[in-house]
Amino acid sequence: MFNIPAEWINKVERNVPRFYKIIKGCLNVKKEQVLVISDHGLPGKHLSTLMGYGYYQAAKQKGLRVQLLYQQPKKSFMPADEHVMEALQSLPKESVVVVAVSQKLGRIGQEKSFRSFCEERGHRFISTTGLADAATSNFDLFMEAMNVNYARLQKKGLQIKKRWDKAKEIRVTTPAGTDVTFNVMGMKAVANIGLYHEKGRGGNIPSGEVYIPPKGTTVNGMVMIDGSLKTDDGTILVKEPVTLKIVNGRIVKMEGKTAPLLEKTFVMYEKKARYPERVRFVGELSVGINSGAVLLGSTIMDEKVLGTGHIGIGSNYWFGGTNRTIYHADQVFKSPTFYLDGKKMEM
Repeated sequence: MFNIPAEWINKVERNVPRFYKIIKGCLNVKKEQVLVISDHGLPGKHLSTLMGYGYYQAAKQKGLRVQLLYQQPKKSFMPADEHVMEALQSLPKESVVVVAVSQKLGRIGQEKSFRSFCEERGHRFISTTGLADAATSNFDLFMEAMNVNYARLQKKGLQIKKRWDKAKEIRVTTPAGTDVTFNVMGMKAVANIGLYHEKGRGGNIPSGEVYIPPKGTTVNGMVMIDGSLKTDDGTILVKEPVTLKIVNGRIVKMEGKTAPLLEKTFVMYEKKARYPERVRFVGELSVGINSGAVLLGSTIMDEKVLGTGHIGIGSNYWFGGTNRTIYHADQVFKSPTFYLDGKKMEM
């Protein structure tokens, strides 16, 4: 199958019950049609292909109506393959979509994002993107992060959300030097806890974070990225921290060995954005709560690691913020301490 060694296929098939646990537990699939979208992977990077196959086999073995589609890997601004777009357009309303791709799904229309498309059609979905940042040999690590105790994860996530919803200000510090303040008065947090049972709902797998948008451009301080850095060339584990200075919500200065990679990313998106001035705004604060996740240089995993936090740069309108732009990327830092209205939050 796409030149993947037989032992990898065998490993996936042994994990079919775990893939079904996700389909059933996170999406509450009953008799809906299921569409699985994956891609052919990149040399030595076939996690997307394996996961797509795993979800397909899990659904098929349980007698669900399921279709598996593979396309060529997509980067930013590239359209999805035509057969993928056609399948999405013809999918009955209130179906289930599973995405596991090397980089991006690809654009499915001129204006609509995949998330807004699913919301309009009432599709429930799970999405795992950027899998080419991790080697195929990380399959077992992903399976551990994807098969956590969801009841425990949901309890923890909802507890944090409740506290963040009530806060007016959240301050974050880290041993590396992060000291940044978010005004979150009137904003609501989102608990990404693998619970996508309502029509139009969906999110990441692995899950395990609570995040909140700031009120407008009210973020000020310094953030030291010492976990992983997301750039358009991929995610890298940071060996030397990248310092981000934030004034009135906007990143105004960056320092560090790998800071030029982030600058290059900003410039690329600013050239394509209708409102380039929006690209560098900080739009999210998040805390990781997944005890099965590990830092390995893949943002979809790194941002969920228990004992990390991250900021999201760029768009946040789709989870209650006011910044709408074509860019969004999460930058991970280690060992955060959160203060809600001046009081230390116990985890």
